Amino acid sequence: MSEVNVSLRERHRAQTSREIHEAVWELSRRNGYGATTVEAIAERAGVSRRTFFNYFACKEDAVLGLKPVHIPQAALENYEDPTTGDEFSRTVRLFMAVLRHSAGFSATGTERKELLAANPDLSRKIGLHITAAESLVASTVAGHSTASTSTRASERSQAYVLMAGSVLKYVYRSNEDLTSNSDPDVVDRAVEQALSVFRSAFKEIS
Repeated sequence: MSEVNVSLRERHRAQTSREIHEAVWELSRRNGYGATTVEAIAERAGVSRRTFFNYFACKEDAVLGLKPVHIPQAALENYEDPTTGDEFSRTVRLFMAVLRHSAGFSATGTERKELLAANPDLSRKIGLHITAAESLVASTVAGHSTASTSTRASERSQAYVLMAGSVLKYVYRSNEDLTSNSDPDVVDRAVEQALSVFRSAFKEIS
């Protein structure tokens, strides 16, 4: 299969996924999330019930825009390239790339807060998703750390993964609408600002 055909297929999948996600939000705004069914979502998105489950495992994943966590090839190459930044910043960006490619909201930060407040199970779902993303990043970082004979270097890399999670939590709390913003430059600026804050904090306690 040619690269053009693969690209077209990927764009079609991304569009269908987005249409399903937007359909559940539209119906939730109109009828309430609890009253919104998979059948209604599929009908609004113009797909079959079977197609819905080809994209999302459940209604919860659809409204949150959650997909299986994975590491985009470009993000992995960026992490492996030491010229793109120090190890800590590269780890943060890798973690962010995993989250950005496996979750996405079309709703505003306020709508997201209201949905999560009214449906605590969704907050737990997000927590599990972030944990899965963290585990994937940790295993990737560990795989690269094995090339080093230094135990301390390996421990430092694992510490970076844990700290990266805190940086990203700060990023999203400081930029509530970032989950619905697809502009990579906006995301990059938010990450850079957070890294600057954390580096300053580290200097004060070192």
